[in-house]
Amino acid sequence: MRQVTELDFRMPEFRNAKVEDYEFRQDGKLVRKDRWERGIHTIRAIIGHGGREFEIDDVVEQVRDVMGDWMRAVPEDWDEMVESKHVDLMLADGSILIECKADGDAFEWNFGVGFSPEDIGETVERWRRSRPNKNAEEGE
Repeated sequence: MRQVTELDFRMPEFRNAKVEDYEFRQDGKLVRKDRWERGIHTIRAIIGHGGREFEIDDVVEQVRDVMGDWMRAVPEDWDEMVESKHVDLMLADGSILIECKADGDAFEWNFGVGFSPEDIGETVERWRRSRPNKNAEEGE
């Protein structure tokens, strides 16, 4: 059995940490000095940008592509949404409904789910015009 050392008493996340890699944030929390760099590398990996060499502006542009053109849902946008015929809706619970179809003065989604102007800003937090279906564009 090995002997107990000072490292055994450290919190697991700091067990093998080097003092020079950390600093205190203004709120007093101990954080890595390179947290911003590590964060951009994590984002880069999530969006699928391969390799270690990259430009931050390229990563930001890819994030914008992934996030699309989401707009905050406000009642004043309802007429524009209806004119768009098909919209994607981001709901308060975080779910995203793709290609909701305008049906009169409401939007219908699969399985009979419907949304009216009263849902804007409450149930529906964000919206965007639906992107064209790639399969439909390719004639499949």
